[in-house]
Amino acid sequence: MKAFLALALAINVAATMIASRHPQLAAPAALDMTVTVTALYYWLIVRPGLRPRKSLLFVALLGLLRASFAFPHLVPGREFIAAALELLVMGTLAKVFLSAGDDPVSGIQTSLAGIVPFGTAGRALAGELSVLYYAFAWRAKSHVPAGARPFTMHKTSGIADLMLVIAPFSLLEIFPVHLLAAHWSRPLAWILTGFSLYGALWIFALGRSFALRPGFVTESEILVRFGLAFSLRIPKDCIETVQREPIADAMRVPRNSVPNVYIRFKQPLDAERMLGFKKSVSAIALCVDGPLPVFLP
Repeated sequence: MKAFLALALAINVAATMIASRHPQLAAPAALDMTVTVTALYYWLIVRPGLRPRKSLLFVALLGLLRASFAFPHLVPGREFIAAALELLVMGTLAKVFLSAGDDPVSGIQTSLAGIVPFGTAGRALAGELSVLYYAFAWRAKSHVPAGARPFTMHKTSGIADLMLVIAPFSLLEIFPVHLLAAHWSRPLAWILTGFSLYGALWIFALGRSFALRPGFVTESEILVRFGLAFSLRIPKDCIETVQREPIADAMRVPRNSVPNVYIRFKQPLDAERMLGFKKSVSAIALCVDGPLPVFLP
């Protein structure tokens, strides 16, 4: 993937520079941005099986969109290309929402991995779209597989109630900030208003996700989930100890809580944080609500 990204970046930079100095070469440059980059993606990424074939469409459209900005006289219809990209993503998400299983977030990540070829960007986009799911999916239910034993970590800390209170109150500052910023720049005022509205939506979705996306225990693993903020899959054969006594280097979930369960792993595991960012952890400290799950000794 790194090799492809480096080649795609080099081709785009070189094509833009050459076409700016030699306008007669604009057509070959546009061809390189679209056909050559897509062909390289197929040869280096799809053909070895690193990404599915359907992700080729996303890369091809992305190349066309880039070329439409660089050479609008050769590649017209920028708005239609962008709309096609948006429809591709939204169509994938519609399939996820219509067939949401135990965890829509995992479904969104899996679906986007098939069309968005860049891992970090795909995880970040999946995180943003997961926020929209928990903000607007009013009939969403708690996502726990059949037979699993769920547990939550938001009631004792009160974090969910806090988020659901902060979200509407954060809207109160939008109007005065808009008026103040409008004295200098109307576009700036509307940009700040958009950020404020989206921030409130983020807080509201995060508050809902704590209850709708709990952790659970099965016969083979412990899946620690703290809404959209944290997720860690722990196979039971990777557990070294489960105890009530503190472990000094354990990662605390939620933060600033008083843990009542400590789990040390035989080897470091990758925990997923907000927007898909990863963090390696060797032990975890949980503040579990109510009766402790049966995985305790």
